Amino acid sequence: MKYLLEKCKDKADIFAYCSISIAVLLYATTLTATKICLNYYTTPQLMTLRLLVSSMLFLPFLLTIYKNIRIQKNDLWLVALMVLCEPCLYFIFETNALKYTTSGQAGIVSSLEPVFLVIAARIILKERFIKIVYLGLFISIIGSVLLSVSSDASELAPNPLLGNFLELIAIILTDTCVISTKYLMSKYPPFFLAGIAILGGVLFFAMLNVYEGGAFKVVFNPSLFIIIYLGILTIVSYALYNFAICTLPASKFSPFLFALPVGAVFFGWFFLGETFNLRQFASCLLIFLGIYICQINTKKKYVKTLKNLPILNSMLFAEKK
Repeated sequence: MKYLLEKCKDKADIFAYCSISIAVLLYATTLTATKICLNYYTTPQLMTLRLLVSSMLFLPFLLTIYKNIRIQKNDLWLVALMVLCEPCLYFIFETNALKYTTSGQAGIVSSLEPVFLVIAARIILKERFIKIVYLGLFISIIGSVLLSVSSDASELAPNPLLGNFLELIAIILTDTCVISTKYLMSKYPPFFLAGIAILGGVLFFAMLNVYEGGAFKVVFNPSLFIIIYLGILTIVSYALYNFAICTLPASKFSPFLFALPVGAVFFGWFFLGETFNLRQFASCLLIFLGIYICQINTKKKYVKTLKNLPILNSMLFAEKK
């Protein structure tokens, strides 16, 4: 029985790693897609339409599988905090950030998210991390900094300082949402919480759009298909992301968020013509090395891994003659 439980846990962990990897990859594409759509819609209009598509996909589950789930009264404030932080305030700050900076630079700033998340998990959730995790985080941070300073100037970023500051606030909001969600997942399914966040978000942005006097216009051009893509992507990535943070400790899933700037820079380069040079490529490799180190469970395995790297082997493990 114990063997079966361990096997099930291993499979759940593997699926969780796949989930967070796919979620980060999908989210990296949304920065580029959102920047394109902002040429045709205001922030409230864009987010209302985007989350409306997501809500339509979630409602069948809410009316069938989750119809008997009731949120406990003492959990309402935490659910409200979760929804307010993300998607409500988070998307306001992020979409406005993309008006002033490139999608690649926004992704680079968001690489600070796992750092804040690990600190919050250590303080609030009392999660303990082995020293190797801090080394992996440090290497990924160095890679993110190098990726940032390696970015070339672009006319797509009229005020990058303001845009990057808004993105920084956005990632603080999303980390607050993650910690709140991790508390709630002991009582509610991950996909249910994702759907509740989507429904709360569409109501928030619809009211904000009415308040600003905006019309719910639909522009019949390629941006319409991008909005549909964003709507599908939002509910899927939320579900995958929530499953990962429900299954894995913060020390395991948060380093994967360092891959976000890599994806953001790549998709910004591929679709919008933003810069991607050799220095940025080297920085991306450093980020992935940090992510890998964070997944090592024991010091013995860590030393074995370093020995398998030729350069580090010659520097650190050369035998004395």
